Amino acid sequence: MITDNPLSAMIFEQRSTKPRTAGMTMIADWGLPPGRQRDLMSVAGPYVDLAKIAVGIGALFPIDILREKLQNYREHNITPFPGGQFIEHAVLNGKTDEYLQATVEAGFDCIEISDNLLDISLDDKFTLIEKAKHEYQLRILGEVGKKEGKQSSNDLSDDAVGCLAAGAEVVFLEAADFFSGEVNETDLKKIIDRCGIEPLIFELPGPWIHGVTLSDVHEMTCWLLDRFGSEANIANVNVEDIFKLEALRLKIGVNAGGDD
Repeated sequence: MITDNPLSAMIFEQRSTKPRTAGMTMIADWGLPPGRQRDLMSVAGPYVDLAKIAVGIGALFPIDILREKLQNYREHNITPFPGGQFIEHAVLNGKTDEYLQATVEAGFDCIEISDNLLDISLDDKFTLIEKAKHEYQLRILGEVGKKEGKQSSNDLSDDAVGCLAAGAEVVFLEAADFFSGEVNETDLKKIIDRCGIEPLIFELPGPWIHGVTLSDVHEMTCWLLDRFGSEANIANVNVEDIFKLEALRLKIGVNAGGDD
């Protein structure tokens, strides 16, 4: 909480502070230049917990620039990690060990393991989580669900439970599987019943899902906070929406009128 601003006395909602296990915000970094990243984190850093270097974008920076970006996030107690589709790319091309070694050499200490696009058995996915954690000493963020147009052949609650049992710290819920069109209440309830709410991070939909608009993203954000409270864990937040989300959490945004 900001304490040197007299306006902060007008914030009446309670909010956890970092390091947080609830109310986490994960941003998607689609190639922020270091200068803009530094400026943004200098004011928004207290409100961000995780930063995904999306898809394989981490491979497109000179290594000194990538390491500068990782260090800047860590200086603000933000955990950076490469997006899960990068390891899917490595698995598909038979380069799993090479990828895991490269992430460590590049400076990451945390990765996401998903099967958004890749067809992989749950046993193989859980083995991959264990391998990355124990052989490469990486922190693991799991994800369940498929991208739009893909159909999961696995029970999503079995997937989530198995990811956590294999060593993942949290599990992201893929927006396309849970929040595309109507909310997938059936699978959502099963996962919450088996895992609890604490280790779950809800991904917001984006333009990669057909027909999603900015108003859809806003409505889903408000729905999550209304359904699970201000301390809901929310992912894939646009960097330009960090303050908007925090204002919504603290009910000093467009939801200031309350629940009516």
